[in-house]
Amino acid sequence: MKLNLQSYRTSLVTLVAIAGLVACLVFTVARLLNVESDLRSEDTHTNLWQITQTQFEAALFAESLTRKMAGEPAADPQSEPGFRLAILMSRMTVLLEGPQAQIIHRVGMLSALKQSYLELSLAEPIVANGLDAQGASNLRGQAAELALELRQAANKVMLLNREQGAMTRNMYLRVVFESLAFIIGIVISASFLLLRLFKGMQEANETRRLLRQEQELSDLVINNISNQGIVIFDERLNCLLWNPGMEALLGLKPDDTVGQNLPHLDPLFGKAETVQSLNQAIQGESTVYEDDTPLPTGHERCLEINCFPLNMAERKLGIAFIRDVTEQWLARKQAERQNFDLEIKVLQRTAALRQAERRLIAAIETAPDGFAAFEATGKLLFANEQIWAADPIALWCKDEMTLPVFLRCFAMCEGADPRLLQGDTEFDRIELDLLMRKGVWVHLSVTRADGGTIFVRLTDITHYKQAAQALQSALDRERETTNAYRSFVSMVSHQFRTPLAILDSSAQRILRRGQNITQDELVTRVQRIRNATGRLTRLVESVLNAARLDAGRIELNPASCNLVDLVAEICERQREVSTHADIRFVAPETPVQVYCDSMLIEQVVMNLLSNAVKYSGDTPVAEVKIWTDGARAYCSVRDWGIGIPADEIEKIFDRFYRARTATGIAGTGIGLNFAQKIMHLHGGEIQVESYEAAGSLFTFDLPVSPADEAQEAA
Repeated sequence: MKLNLQSYRTSLVTLVAIAGLVACLVFTVARLLNVESDLRSEDTHTNLWQITQTQFEAALFAESLTRKMAGEPAADPQSEPGFRLAILMSRMTVLLEGPQAQIIHRVGMLSALKQSYLELSLAEPIVANGLDAQGASNLRGQAAELALELRQAANKVMLLNREQGAMTRNMYLRVVFESLAFIIGIVISASFLLLRLFKGMQEANETRRLLRQEQELSDLVINNISNQGIVIFDERLNCLLWNPGMEALLGLKPDDTVGQNLPHLDPLFGKAETVQSLNQAIQGESTVYEDDTPLPTGHERCLEINCFPLNMAERKLGIAFIRDVTEQWLARKQAERQNFDLEIKVLQRTAALRQAERRLIAAIETAPDGFAAFEATGKLLFANEQIWAADPIALWCKDEMTLPVFLRCFAMCEGADPRLLQGDTEFDRIELDLLMRKGVWVHLSVTRADGGTIFVRLTDITHYKQAAQALQSALDRERETTNAYRSFVSMVSHQFRTPLAILDSSAQRILRRGQNITQDELVTRVQRIRNATGRLTRLVESVLNAARLDAGRIELNPASCNLVDLVAEICERQREVSTHADIRFVAPETPVQVYCDSMLIEQVVMNLLSNAVKYSGDTPVAEVKIWTDGARAYCSVRDWGIGIPADEIEKIFDRFYRARTATGIAGTGIGLNFAQKIMHLHGGEIQVESYEAAGSLFTFDLPVSPADEAQEAA
């Protein structure tokens, strides 16, 4: 182990030296190539020439503008401001869009020059159309300013060139030192590799010497082993080595066997099994088998023959180890006979247990309840068909099932216990009533026996649960009905008391005044009596409608009618009753024919509209809207009143129910319930959207009449 570790370290150091040599060569070449690339890079003198040429053109353009301001004629067309401006613009374009732009950007002058370029480009049309003295003066100032900026840029580029030159010289010096360091590394790595080569040659010679010693030692050991026979043979099964142990086993001396063919030496090597094992060893396969052929004297004998491949001097050889294992073989045979007798007894006991188990399983299979048994570790032992047919098991445990998986399948059922999700078996007993699916209840019982076995029982208790739920539902309905009627009676008595009090007070007033009452006061008192009477009539009508609906005495007589005209008439009547309300009606200009009972739908719209006005405060605003969508016609009633609390929207259509925001406002709680039931008779439903203190929106839909639907389709 120590030698292998040392060899591994030596190889690793050699690889590191080779890698260092290659790395030094690569880095040296890379740095030289980098210097060569930098030497071929463009000098900044070209950039300075471009900038100074542009500055010169700016000066010429300014000079031409000066002559223009002085009124001097141009000596030639190239002295004209337009021509000089074009040359300046081309110089600026090359300067700002060519490679010089990067240098100018580095010195921070690019944005200023681009701004000057933009100003000059805007001046081109002015120069082309003719310049006046003022325009020439302005352009001359811009050209002079541009010349100053270009001179400043040239100065900064020169300074940058000096800095880059200093950096380049420093870089070249650093490259020289780095190259020297890499060359030194190459020399050191090459020297180390030469040393390793010389040392490797020495180690190879030492290894050959050690191999010779080991071979001599192996021959000595093989020849001195007397309790085990060893024979080495070649691919033709000729004997190459025959140790003293083989002489003791077979009685053949080495001088009579070496160089002879093994199958001809002894009947042991002539057997087909032995020949096959020897050939397999030559082919590179190891085999072990026992030969229990009795001796010619009749005594029992068992030889263990181990054949292994052997590679020596690039030759395919084989080696066989032969050992006398007669004592062990006889003891094993005795143990096998005893095991056979024991197995017979075990089989008899097992058969009896299996017969008892089959009887128990048959009884469990025929039981109406589900039954399963698990080991203490959670492994399934048995489960009858009733267990596998349970909905959670049939859905989630189609393959392997363990106790934690079984319990998790029922954890999603209603009534489940958190212990079903723990995934362990640390419990003594679990008793739960679970709702597996709608209308199907089971009782789950999990019990641990003394031996650690866990028994599961699944009993269908649907009938018991249904009876209990039916009884509880009847009790709840009775309690709700009693409370509702108690509230209804209290509310109705209060609602009836108010108009009756108005009737009584108005009648007493008229009697007391007698002949002294004025005509106006009489009209007022009579009008109050009429209003109170109308309120009483509506209260009685609401109660009667609810009673008729419960008794099934309201019949549905559907027919085709114009929903727009029907709702418009209701809105008009409501305006007459509620003169202080702003009732808005939005509907299509064409008729909307629907198939319904117009008298019942009229009561629905009247109820929704009157509620919108009643629950909208002193200045109520209500909007009634009609529209169509496909084969359905929609009607909505919206208000911006007190609204309905979010937690009470689902109860607003219950009979006698009134939201808490309606406290202090007259009402019976019957109207919305009656309207919803009318829509149910029509196969529809009233939808409500409401927010407390923000108003409500009630919407219902009706089928478009067949004739109108056909017209829309056309």
